[in-house]
Amino acid sequence: MRGGELQLGLFDERNLFEFSHPDFPNERLMACRNVDLGKLRSHKRQALLEATEKELQKVRARIENGSLAGRDKIGVRVGKVLNKYKVGKHFALSIEETSFKFQRLEQQIGAEAALDGLYVIRTSVPRSR
Repeated sequence: MRGGELQLGLFDERNLFEFSHPDFPNERLMACRNVDLGKLRSHKRQALLEATEKELQKVRARIENGSLAGRDKIGVRVGKVLNKYKVGKHFALSIEETSFKFQRLEQQIGAEAALDGLYVIRTSVPRSR
């Protein structure tokens, strides 16, 4: 494993991959893959992204019809939406006095999705031979 990259082909038939890292001397690290958990997390992320976009579109509509204006007020409203769904890190935002733009950060979303269903177990228990 180099630089945080994990190749899925390294997993064995039990969906486990043992590795070591200098940050954890004298410990065994087991990367585990749970396919069902991965599907669940992917579905949940997609639902949260769609819900966030729907709410952000409502904010933009209010700006366009003149019922919401001012960078501060727009920012507060956008912040409420992002705080509600907790996926703000996946959006690029541009807030102006009378406009608001947003777009998904697809590359970042894809990088996170590649880790769906993966987790690491640390243990100091030696390997049995």
